[in-house]
Amino acid sequence: MNIFNVQPRPRVLFENSPQDLLTKELLEVVPTFKLITNVEKVHEEEYDILVTFAPSARRRSEHLHVLSFGAVTAGGFVEDSQDYSFSRDVSTLANELAIPGDAPPALATLLKATVIPNVPEGQKEAWRLVRHMPSYRATIAEDGNLASRCIPLVHVGAKQSVYALLTERGGKLNLVLPAETQQHEAWLRLFLDMVGNVDPDSVPPNLDWKTSERWSPPELSRHVVDLGALRQAHEEALKEFQRREQELQAQVEESTRLADQGTRRILTSDGDELVEAVTTVLEDLGFTVRDMDDHHDERTGAKLEDLRVEDPSDPDWLSLVEVKGYTKGAKVNDVAQITGRPAVSYTKETGQEPPAVWHVVNAWRGTNPSTRPQAIPNDDDLRPLTEAGGALIDTRDLFEAWRDVSAGTADAESVRASLRDSKTRWRWAPES
Repeated sequence: MNIFNVQPRPRVLFENSPQDLLTKELLEVVPTFKLITNVEKVHEEEYDILVTFAPSARRRSEHLHVLSFGAVTAGGFVEDSQDYSFSRDVSTLANELAIPGDAPPALATLLKATVIPNVPEGQKEAWRLVRHMPSYRATIAEDGNLASRCIPLVHVGAKQSVYALLTERGGKLNLVLPAETQQHEAWLRLFLDMVGNVDPDSVPPNLDWKTSERWSPPELSRHVVDLGALRQAHEEALKEFQRREQELQAQVEESTRLADQGTRRILTSDGDELVEAVTTVLEDLGFTVRDMDDHHDERTGAKLEDLRVEDPSDPDWLSLVEVKGYTKGAKVNDVAQITGRPAVSYTKETGQEPPAVWHVVNAWRGTNPSTRPQAIPNDDDLRPLTEAGGALIDTRDLFEAWRDVSAGTADAESVRASLRDSKTRWRWAPES
């Protein structure tokens, strides 16, 4: 059968395209195109792809592959005689964005360059899957992957609201991007490649013959070669960055594990683990630390102070130390423990009162250290420590002092002197 007036493929409808985007370069990407408005009628069967900036990306024929920018309605399918579609009307104030790991790599790369930097702060609308009812639209899903009916390309917020998506409509590709997306020509080229992979009749191979070496003048060929080399370098650099990122992520995870098993226990533990962590930190600061459990078991048969701490730079100084962890706030009634029986027993044993006593507390140990309330905020409740020449020490301050000394930004001897001189409450205040 002879057919006439058949236009070369792919044949593209540009719907509601802003004038400033209709560049010569964009239109020359495809051999056949027509510019239309969303209310304009056209014989859609003679086209293969719809590039639309209209509010609805589902009103045109289902045989069209659709690339949409800024739509509020998209996709759609019928199942069990019920009509479903995607609707962009879920309001969110979240600003954190994520590209899911299963997003196609080529899409992920372009999303990072043309979408992520341009997403506005503050209120924005995400997608939900709806079922059309006689008088309303029932929500089926509004986070994750919208009931597995799409491939989410961008998630926003902790609820993983879908901000951009790839789905099918009538068996055809439907790529739905937000209005702020940039580099429309790059997106059109990528979308043509995607369509060509699944529907080579609509997008025949060798679309880019105008930039092929055979049909290009020398100057254009050089530019094409340079562009190819740049893209190859970009791919290699991207692979190297990804390799390095994975390597550093592994190091972060291993260091996190070691920190959680080591000195960071001073912020998370109680009991013997907390005593061990406090001992390690004090020894790293240059103190001499003695665990007193065995000593008291042998000499007194009683549980008294947890530690005795001495400073080699001041032979006359010593502190009895009680260490306690709390799931909630530190208990006021525990303050006097270190100034009672332990101090009396020390005096009986040595013939003199202890030079200092410390009550080291890890309060609210299950919460973020940055948001924990102050341990025993009323200094009047710490009077027994003050009168005994001692202080309350929050493990957060102790950790930060240890961290600064370890990093070389603070001097261990100065930290020890500050601790020796502390009365009532010790706080780490590094020099600016």
